[in-house]
Amino acid sequence: MKAREIMTRDVICIADDASIEDAARLMARNRISGLPVINSHGMLIGLVTEHDLIAKEGRTVKEIMTRSVISVSADTEVEQIQHLLTNQRIRRVPVVENGKVIGIVSRSDLVRQIAMRWVCGVCGEIVRSLDAPKHCPRCGADANAFTHEVVPPGM
Repeated sequence: MKAREIMTRDVICIADDASIEDAARLMARNRISGLPVINSHGMLIGLVTEHDLIAKEGRTVKEIMTRSVISVSADTEVEQIQHLLTNQRIRRVPVVENGKVIGIVSRSDLVRQIAMRWVCGVCGEIVRSLDAPKHCPRCGADANAFTHEVVPPGM
């Protein structure tokens, strides 16, 4: 599975010249804990988080943002993203194409992906749904044949 299949596509970004108050309002209003920071050309140049807002001093997002941002492409495997989030102790990773943010994968996206993955015990077909499928689209097995498939982080 690739980043493009689980990423949040409607990414809320903030301009580097925005005030820290604007960033705080945007995070609070949207119930998110971090924002990709973009320059006037729409290119990703940093990330501002709740931690940055409360631990650093400055007036603009550019002054307090984290500049060394780990990002991935839309073709990055989900397992690699799990590894990054776990081992780098980060909460989100922007998905970038030609320097521009096209999505973001957060821990909650990974949790949702795990919750939606059902595997048919008869044929191995993977079905994505919050509820157990009524039957397997490949072999016709009933709902009792399905189990959750869980891949440990970093595997």
